[in-house]
Amino acid sequence: MISSKYLSDILEEIAPLQLSKAFIEKGAYDNSGLLVKTHEGATSILLALDLTEEVVKKAVKIGADTIITHHPAIYTPLKELGEETKALLLAIKKNLNIYSLHLNLDIADKGIDQSLAEGLGGKKFKILEYVTETNGYGREFEVEKVRLENFVKKAKIEFNSKKIIYYGKKTKEIKLVTSFCGAGGSSATNYQGDADLIVSSDLPHHVILKMVEEGKAVMVIPHYVAEFYGFKKFYEQLSKIKEVKITLFDDKRYR
Repeated sequence: MISSKYLSDILEEIAPLQLSKAFIEKGAYDNSGLLVKTHEGATSILLALDLTEEVVKKAVKIGADTIITHHPAIYTPLKELGEETKALLLAIKKNLNIYSLHLNLDIADKGIDQSLAEGLGGKKFKILEYVTETNGYGREFEVEKVRLENFVKKAKIEFNSKKIIYYGKKTKEIKLVTSFCGAGGSSATNYQGDADLIVSSDLPHHVILKMVEEGKAVMVIPHYVAEFYGFKKFYEQLSKIKEVKITLFDDKRYR
C-alpha cells in the first residue's frame, strides 16, 4: 500500500498540476487532480482513458481501490446526479478514489502530445504553442520523406487502429509533419504553418477542407487512439511503483 500523498507526489512529478493551472490562466478549462477521495492510500490502481461504468466494474473485479483517468471524471460543475453520472456514483459507492490528469498530462515533458509525435516518427521537435516557458501544445517535426499513403499505413500499425483516415493525394510526399493530440483545439484549427501533413482528431469539416484546398494533407486519428498511445506510456512510467499493483484498461470499442 502507498499513501495518497505518495501517489499524488509521483503524479505531480510526471504531470505537474501547474501545467493545468497555466492552461486555465490562459482561458482554457480543465479539472485535473484528485477528484474523488473516499479513503486514504492505494493498494491497487486501474488506469483508464475515461471513467465509464465498465471501467468501474473492472476496478471492482480486480480489487483496485483507485482509478486514474486522462479525461476528467468530473469535468464541468455538476448540477445534478443521475443518469449521466452513473459511473461516478458507482465509483463512490464502491469506495474508489479517482484522480484525473488531463491538460497537464497532455503537455507534460513525456506526455500525450509528445508521445503522439514520437509515435508518428518524429525525433526533433518544435513546440508550436507554449503554455508555460518550457511546455506547450502541438509538435512540428521532420520525418524521412515518404508518400502519404505509406505514412498512413505505418501509423495504422504503430497505433493499432484501422480507423485512421486521411485527406489529400495518396502520392503526396510528406517531409514536415505537425501533430496535435486529441482534437487539437484552437492550435490545430488555426494552424498556419508549412507542414505537408497535419495530424489530429475531431477536426471540423471546414478546417479539413481549408487545409486540403491549401495543398496540405490531413490525417485524422480517432481521439481515443491518439491519446491512449501516450496514456500507455504514462502507465509504463507509473508501473515503476513496485509497492502497488497497477493495471491498464484498454477499451477496444474505440479503436
